[in-house]
Amino acid sequence: MKNFQENLNNAKNLHKSGKINKAINIYKKLLKFDNSDAQIYYLIGTAFLQKKNYVESINYLNQAIRKKNNIPVYFNNLGIALSQLNQNEDALKNYKKALELKPDLIDAIINSGIAYKKLFKYKEAIKYFDKSLKIDPNNHLLLNNIGNLYKSLGDTEEAHKFYDRALKIKDDYCDSINNKAELYLQKKDFKKALVYFEKVIKINPKFTYALGKLIHTKKHLCDWSDYDLNLDKVLNGINNKETVIEPFPMLSLIDDPDLQLKNAIIYNNLEFKKYNYEDNNLKSIKSSKIRIGYYGAEFFNHPVLQLTKDIFKSHDKSKFEIYGFFHGPVKDKMHFEIQKYFKKFFDINKNSVEEVVELSRSLKINIAINLTGHTADSKNSIYLSRVAPVQISFVGYSGTMGTNFMDYIIGDEFLIPKKNYKFYTEKVLNMPNCFFPGPNKIIVSEKKFSRKTVNLPEESFVFGCFNSSYKITPEIFTAWMSILKLTNKSVLWLLDNNQIASNNLINEAKRQGVETSRIIFAEKVYYDEHLKRFELMDLSLDTFPYNGHTTTSEAIRSGVPTITMAGNSFTSRVAGSLLNGIGLNELISTNIKEYISLACELASNKSKYQSIKKKLEENSKILFDSKKYTKDLENIYENLVV
Repeated sequence: MKNFQENLNNAKNLHKSGKINKAINIYKKLLKFDNSDAQIYYLIGTAFLQKKNYVESINYLNQAIRKKNNIPVYFNNLGIALSQLNQNEDALKNYKKALELKPDLIDAIINSGIAYKKLFKYKEAIKYFDKSLKIDPNNHLLLNNIGNLYKSLGDTEEAHKFYDRALKIKDDYCDSINNKAELYLQKKDFKKALVYFEKVIKINPKFTYALGKLIHTKKHLCDWSDYDLNLDKVLNGINNKETVIEPFPMLSLIDDPDLQLKNAIIYNNLEFKKYNYEDNNLKSIKSSKIRIGYYGAEFFNHPVLQLTKDIFKSHDKSKFEIYGFFHGPVKDKMHFEIQKYFKKFFDINKNSVEEVVELSRSLKINIAINLTGHTADSKNSIYLSRVAPVQISFVGYSGTMGTNFMDYIIGDEFLIPKKNYKFYTEKVLNMPNCFFPGPNKIIVSEKKFSRKTVNLPEESFVFGCFNSSYKITPEIFTAWMSILKLTNKSVLWLLDNNQIASNNLINEAKRQGVETSRIIFAEKVYYDEHLKRFELMDLSLDTFPYNGHTTTSEAIRSGVPTITMAGNSFTSRVAGSLLNGIGLNELISTNIKEYISLACELASNKSKYQSIKKKLEENSKILFDSKKYTKDLENIYENLVV
């Protein structure tokens, strides 16, 4: 080839200017002329690394090393590509080789720390990060990674310090700004989280999932400014296959199972394509008992454990061996109490994916139950390589996982109608009645509450909703205001989730012409007291598209009728599933007009209200027969293990 060096320089310039595809094309043409040049293989491998095509990157970088095995950056970049595919042990071998050739190669030292962090070997990670700091104390990328390490360790104070140090060096560094926002969101400091997410969006409107997190934070605050505009951005983003919103916040935004599926697939393509795994079609190993593994972050005083604890207790231990695998942030009294119902209980927080898979297979788990799904502190990567031959999504996540590694989802005929099966990557396993579990007994406070003690007017009809503030949409709140306007001597009793949200709701009520004295907020109390005061509510008004799940179950247990609006998505049909399970389908509406009309009728028609309340009291026990529920669940399990 004539002008070889000229073409190479041209490709390098294109590469540096971000025109990577054009650069790759020239590099490949140069290889046809001279396939012995290690540098060109390296440049192509690095270009594919930048394109996040890690498999191709590894291929070319390996060829570069075969041509010339004494260049440290070749090994470093190969390590990066391997680490991106979560092959961190192999990545470390290459970083080690790079450091043997150049002991002060800062990138290889930092990358070693990152790889050790991914392997949950935090002491080793800290050692390499400390070494990196001594060489380059003003490296904002390094400081951000150290912040991430402390974030993983749960030390938010130290994490913030390192993110702040990174931002002093580069004040527009989105990764650190976003990381601070996420820490504030985790701590439920929504006001500060919003400030930082807004900064991220201002600098980079396309920053991965920042818009979705911004919207979710604003929903916690009932801040509906730019609501429709942001919703349009989300819908357009999903249709353009952009990483605009994570699966969980999407559930409370729009009642569209097709869009939720598309969005989950986008998320999985980003989150799990970096894992190099083999689906080796595990087969169940027959034994005298079926071995069930429950995997979750919620083995503490959390709604998921409150709902499932009786299942663990009621399992027929003569037929089933029950194992628990915990990967959550909290260990409280309930966390330790629940362990006695398992044959063995494991804390897998610091175990690598490979270690969890190896442990599960050594125990010969037949069925793995994913209690967390796409919610906080998930560990979904363990299912890619299969911890069990059968893997089921259950209770913790209210929608399709959108993956090829969850085989089934537990539902019922009302929750997921057959026409909607096409929106689930899992096969649907139907419980005979309602999919939603409930403990047989629950501790309710003996404290005496009166309407006066909770600031409710004595003679008013009390509409209420104790759902989280992020579930309240402008549409449903406007419906509530319409209900108040159409009913005399009525009030709306809401949970005081946070002061900003409460103030925003008061202001919105005023804007819609409703006296603010008719909006009353219930302060947060102990859970047993929270259950007790439900009795003071006349009618529970559900949210849409994200229904009250545990809250609806609590209202039913307390004898409080609940009006819901059932849509098409999983989250919009949970309350309907509960009501259908006790034969109260007359409380299930299908549109906002019907929802408003039904609420007004029950508030004004005493005989109809009393008839429904009586029916609720007679039938509600069906939902809290945990022994029968567990038996029905076991029947499903038995049919899956051949």
